Amino acid sequence: MAWIGTVLLLLTSLAFLGWGLWKRGGFYGFPFLAAAMFLTFVLPQIPGLINDRFMPQDGALTRAIFFSWLCLVMCAIGWEVGRHSKLGWDANFSEKRLLACSAALSLIGAYFFHKFGQLDDEQRLRGFLTGTAVAYLFFAKLLTYGLAIALLCFARRRSSMALWIILFDLVFYFDRIVIAGRRGETAELALMIALALWFHRGYAVPRYVVASSLVFAVVGLLAAGEYRAATYYSGAPNWRAVLDINLAENWNKLIKEGGPEFRNLAFSLSYVSENNAYDYGSTHWNTLVHSYVPAQLIGSARKEALYFRNPVRYAVGYEPAPGTTPTGMMDAFASFSYFGCLKFALVALLLAGIYSCAMQGNTAMQLLYMLSAIPGMLVVTHFTNEIAIAWVHTALFMIPVLLIARIPATRATRDCPSPVVEKRHSLHLQG
Repeated sequence: MAWIGTVLLLLTSLAFLGWGLWKRGGFYGFPFLAAAMFLTFVLPQIPGLINDRFMPQDGALTRAIFFSWLCLVMCAIGWEVGRHSKLGWDANFSEKRLLACSAALSLIGAYFFHKFGQLDDEQRLRGFLTGTAVAYLFFAKLLTYGLAIALLCFARRRSSMALWIILFDLVFYFDRIVIAGRRGETAELALMIALALWFHRGYAVPRYVVASSLVFAVVGLLAAGEYRAATYYSGAPNWRAVLDINLAENWNKLIKEGGPEFRNLAFSLSYVSENNAYDYGSTHWNTLVHSYVPAQLIGSARKEALYFRNPVRYAVGYEPAPGTTPTGMMDAFASFSYFGCLKFALVALLLAGIYSCAMQGNTAMQLLYMLSAIPGMLVVTHFTNEIAIAWVHTALFMIPVLLIARIPATRATRDCPSPVVEKRHSLHLQG
């Protein structure tokens, strides 16, 4: 049954990817992005676990595979339901003010990226960041917001101001991508550029480039650990060690032994279902408290009191491998059993609404989708609350920016010469 489930998950992933490649611009939709994560991150981890005698013998692996398939299907269902959303908030924005805010966000983010890089290795390189490191990264994220605004403005109208902001921000992305070997930042940068061109110029990345990116994602899965060890964790980058990475050997090992994230998923689903250890969604509150309630201000004891006490997700004696992620399927099942797959449908529905508004010319929704694509993909690989955490952070900083850059309705109407254009693109940039 495990092999049947694996083939079903594979065929469904390929079907969603094929649909996204066949339809022009379809690969910007969440079903394609989710299927890409299942194909490149989830599926390679499964074959080696099927004949593993140390796996739970209660059908846990088959359950994990089938539930993963359900979650993927829900991504398509939720997207289809939400893709007919209307335009949303109606406003016009000054390009000059947006770029001024973009520059400010980029400078603040760059400063905190620099401060994070100055931390000692114990604080900067630990798997679970706390304290000062978390605070620095909280504000370093502003650089991404500045880059997204500059990319969108530059895609609409080329300007030296937008170009200089983009080049400035790319310096820091270069460090995160080339030196730190961060796959998330690599995909984030590529998607933001592609989406900005798609929203404002109707330019779709060639299909062969998109297909090649899937191969690159698998290479990243196989090489990420050794690459970071050679370029980031060892002090000075050792490029000779990078060239010595044996991708074929790593692939054979993954296929033979299985992946740690899916192993964690199978063990967790086995324990949770056997013991009815469901949290009924309280884990979402806990992750928001962890991310946005600073212990430095209210004290560790008060912060600890805000957490719900949730059941454990693993049997006593099982320890997930260091550095592994829980996957969204794990927390979805741990909340509501098989009904937890509806979390994926909800995420897809919301993203579809945002994307639909963005395609109608809604600048705010264009920015939001550009900033939501990667958190949406992390719903598969990390946990389903990734996108809620990202949206809270985005709202804290981007809503004030949009309010500052907003042009009053009376002035916007006077500046817009064509009521037809105004109706079609009721939320747009003005110089």
